[in-house]
Amino acid sequence: MSVRFVCPLAEQQRELLECTMKNDASHRARMRGSEGITIKAIAKIYHVDRDTVSTWIKKWEKHGDKSLHDQPRSGRPTTLNATEKELAKQYIKEEPRSLKTVVERLAQKTAKRLSISSLKRLAKKARLRWKRVRKS
Repeated sequence: MSVRFVCPLAEQQRELLECTMKNDASHRARMRGSEGITIKAIAKIYHVDRDTVSTWIKKWEKHGDKSLHDQPRSGRPTTLNATEKELAKQYIKEEPRSLKTVVERLAQKTAKRLSISSLKRLAKKARLRWKRVRKS
């Protein structure tokens, strides 16, 4: 088993890490910005494996502050563009209890077919929430 030694940080790097830990919007970046604590303690705090923390440190040494934030990942492109998303949100607001109707209206207007789960995901991102009516 090899022991890992971390190079001392420059004052500018230390300030960057402190600022990231306190103010960054990304939880993952705040986690990676932990500094001045042992690997074992960081792993325990964030409920990750020691190897994960060690990987964070290696990436920091190799890439610096760019390693704190996640890099863009590949994935399926979105089906709807920005104006079509706004239209979908409007339709959801008009008929929040009938997403099947929203799917049909959207398909007629844009010629693109979405699933109900995709509409629910879109509504959740837009912070549109509704509660089921209780039957009494």
